[in-house]
Amino acid sequence: MLKALTAVKNYMDSSAVRGVDSTYIIAPKRPWQLLGHYYLSEMRQNMKSYFGPTEEFPRQDFSMDLQDRSKTLQILGVWVGYRGYGIGYSVDIGSHTGSLFTMSLTGGSYGLNLRIRTFSSKHPKLMLQGVDEDGEYIDMDGELELSRPIRVRSFYLDGYYLFNRKHFSYAAAYDQSVIQLRSSGSLMVGAMWQHTSIRYNDNPNAFLVELMHDVGVMKISQGSLGLGYAYNWVPCRGFLVNAMAMPMLTLYNTQEMEFYDAHSVDDETTDNDYLTYRSSETYRSKVTLSLNARMSLTYNWRRLFMNVYGQWNRFRYNHGDKGSGWINEWYVNTSVGVRF
Repeated sequence: MLKALTAVKNYMDSSAVRGVDSTYIIAPKRPWQLLGHYYLSEMRQNMKSYFGPTEEFPRQDFSMDLQDRSKTLQILGVWVGYRGYGIGYSVDIGSHTGSLFTMSLTGGSYGLNLRIRTFSSKHPKLMLQGVDEDGEYIDMDGELELSRPIRVRSFYLDGYYLFNRKHFSYAAAYDQSVIQLRSSGSLMVGAMWQHTSIRYNDNPNAFLVELMHDVGVMKISQGSLGLGYAYNWVPCRGFLVNAMAMPMLTLYNTQEMEFYDAHSVDDETTDNDYLTYRSSETYRSKVTLSLNARMSLTYNWRRLFMNVYGQWNRFRYNHGDKGSGWINEWYVNTSVGVRF
């Protein structure tokens, strides 16, 4: 057992610097890293529904936007890693409505990152615009107050491959398992898989389900491929600036919708309203273009290091005459770490 562990350790140590130019990239003598980090994070979603003319209401023609976003979450967490292989956990210390779990694997020419993100909200923004069933123009913009929250859970898995591993290190900018000594850049290819579930199918939300064309649950799955460029700029010893941009084609884009029949009781509350499950349908969207962008600042000083980086993602989907939507996510991470 000890021999096997030693073999794994030796492989991880050698893979950190295999094939690199040591005048550009070096591995610290102390392989372990312990980080404390503080995130500022926000996730926003938009769900659009269309209401065209029907036999019952031939004059109606309006659209409805339901915008829901997390508060600007304050997330505190820890991360521990060995030569770029690590695990972390973070919790919301502000509104206590979300959490973030992360795991990463980083090699000289590749990287793999996993994130699981959750949040809930009781105050979505509702906008209506168009002509109602009476032929009157409507333009509404307000905030709903729900007794049961909209619950969002997202799973992200992304990976990349670098073409210039000899002179450029992505890990130097984002997990500090190696140190970049001189400026360099690289083309990179990447892939991303994301799955997001949006649920508001609690009985008191029957009126909201009815507004959303009887949809109470949406499960969005997307697979994307992209080609981008990243650059590490070293203006002085110990200081590193990284920027990365990767346009991505979303080649796989499906939405599974769960439909419910809403039953509203005519009283002053929604406590007695209820939903009954009816059916499920799956829709496929066309190929769409999205963007994955990152920027990082890192400073190394002896055993200590500091890092600030930000990321922005946008995902779009469309489910035919039922509507469309998008999901935006951004976060900024500040961390302080020590090698040992």
